[in-house]
Amino acid sequence: MGVVGTGSRRILVQVPADVGLESLEPAGTVNHLVTPTVVGPAEHPWDEAHRVVRDPAAMGLESVAGPVYAEPDLVQEFRFAGPEESPLESFAAAGPCVDAGPDDYWPVGTPEQGWHLDDDHSGLKSARELVYPNMIAPAGRRVLIAILDTGYDPDHVTLPLHLRRELQKNIADDNDDATDPGRHFPGNQPGHGTATMAILAGRKVQIARGNFHDYLGGAPLADVVPVRIANSVIHFRTSSMAAGIEYATRIGCDVVSISMGGVPTRSWADAVNRAYEAGVAIFAAAGNRFGPSPPSSIIYPARFNRVVAVCGVTAKGSPYYRSGLHRHMQGCFGPASAMQTAIAAFTPNAPWAEMGCDALVGFGGGTSSATPQVAASAALWLQQASIPAGTEGWKKVEAVRWALFSTANKDAPEREKYFGQGVLRAREALNVAFRNDLPKTPLDTVSFPWLRLLGALESVPTLPQGEELMYEVEALQVYLQTPALQEIACSADPQADPPPTELKRLVATMRNSPMISRALRDHLAGIQRRL
Repeated sequence: MGVVGTGSRRILVQVPADVGLESLEPAGTVNHLVTPTVVGPAEHPWDEAHRVVRDPAAMGLESVAGPVYAEPDLVQEFRFAGPEESPLESFAAAGPCVDAGPDDYWPVGTPEQGWHLDDDHSGLKSARELVYPNMIAPAGRRVLIAILDTGYDPDHVTLPLHLRRELQKNIADDNDDATDPGRHFPGNQPGHGTATMAILAGRKVQIARGNFHDYLGGAPLADVVPVRIANSVIHFRTSSMAAGIEYATRIGCDVVSISMGGVPTRSWADAVNRAYEAGVAIFAAAGNRFGPSPPSSIIYPARFNRVVAVCGVTAKGSPYYRSGLHRHMQGCFGPASAMQTAIAAFTPNAPWAEMGCDALVGFGGGTSSATPQVAASAALWLQQASIPAGTEGWKKVEAVRWALFSTANKDAPEREKYFGQGVLRAREALNVAFRNDLPKTPLDTVSFPWLRLLGALESVPTLPQGEELMYEVEALQVYLQTPALQEIACSADPQADPPPTELKRLVATMRNSPMISRALRDHLAGIQRRL
């Protein structure tokens, strides 16, 4: 599934709220970012986290009492063995500001630009024209959307009409300027945020290719807040994603669009849970891979049940996936439990605004292109829905999800496998009235309960509080990044499916993995001795 960077040097510590640290978490706990002291050779990030929990006083947390949990502030890295190391989600192989044309390995829509908006595809054009009669901004409050990405090009022709610059946030660089600096060096992908924002809410533009002259974005009259959480979609910190979701919740966003992801962390789950309770509908990319390389299944935060995972569907309605050996980027899907809260939108060869290139709009791919389409549809539904005053936040989230899921096109073969609830139909979703009777989605968690099924936790009650969960979170991260472990478990989802018959072999194989911490290796050794 990629590689999680081991040079963390920062730890997210969760402590009781009365410690008095700045709160990023739901009531009752707070997160505190600390930098462990170097006591010798570089440690595994999870070993550093265990050291902080075992000796909180060493980190200046002398007053901590009660359960303490810590996890590394991982540098999430996903280096795919693609045809080229740069840019992973645009096809501008010919160089900056050169229109390289669509990727003809996949179907190309007609006309070539803006095809994803028509009624044969997403229906976003018809939907926005219904919500915005004569394309005039609605009176009163407009839906507020946060887009968590690499920032934006402030001079690009596709910028949203209602870009809320006064609310912009740069979490990656810790300031209030979300401008993408456009730094080009290995691992960076400048311009990703500019492109996804254009698909979400881009203004009216004229593009020679396909004779396109229209609004590029699905919800061009919505209010949009750029939140810069990374320099690249393949290089960002755990804390940045969590802080970005928390910031969107704090400023009262209705919708969040996230076209990146990685391995699960508890801080992400906590941020998602708080957003859901506050009425923030989150849409996140299901993930990408090159050819048969990992990851094959949906990444996080899209995989959380309280988040809608956005998968890919091509212009011809086929899955954004081809089996066999090839070097083309394609999307992730599965396991079956995650597809219950997934939907598909159109990619590749969707419009891709090129940063620093004036009016150039080329062609992009990946589930990064699909995600803002679904977020835009949600924004349109929320703009026109009649929601009673005082409605609990989570009920609004469930209502918009129901509108999208219930009207999605479910005719495709193997729809549940590749598209989850179906393919987006934004115009049809507007016909669905607000529902107040939908069930609440359970809390999202991050754990590896197969360890508990082996009696691991019950048999070692003297472990410091919080470390039990830390073992499970690390084990899940390792499992999701190790194809050999998934093969032993028949690709089962450890949070939803029964344990595999080869559970003992799975523990033995994980113990020998070079990826795990010393603490987890010792813990697994203890389990093996009792088996």
